[in-house]
Amino acid sequence: MKLTDNSPQVLAAVDAAIESGLTIIGGKAEGYAKALTPVDTGLLRNSITYALGGQPPAISAYNAATGGGSGSYAGTAPADEGNQRSVYIGTNVEYGPYIEYGTSRMKAQPFITPAMEPHLDEYKAVMENELQKAVGNLK
Repeated sequence: MKLTDNSPQVLAAVDAAIESGLTIIGGKAEGYAKALTPVDTGLLRNSITYALGGQPPAISAYNAATGGGSGSYAGTAPADEGNQRSVYIGTNVEYGPYIEYGTSRMKAQPFITPAMEPHLDEYKAVMENELQKAVGNLK
């Protein structure tokens, strides 16, 4: 009897499925956030993007040609402890938090939080689907 250790292939497939699932979730959440963002000039809406933990944002810059002013994203999303995977949704526009949470003079107009919390079941289903595809491909 010969035993073959396939654990490296299984771990690689699971890791790829998680990254794929988080990328899909990030794109969906970005779309929901953009749909909910109040628009004056379009700068805030056009700057919304996602990033996987420890990686650069899905977009690296926005410009006037896309209706978004000028500016760029710097750095990467925080790397989680224990090498856990995550996806971050956000903006580099400095007034984004004031729109999301409000101020003493302005009512909150959340666009990030409602792009995540109401859709948790959908995001869970995406991840389950990606993991099932990975397992199916191993057979």
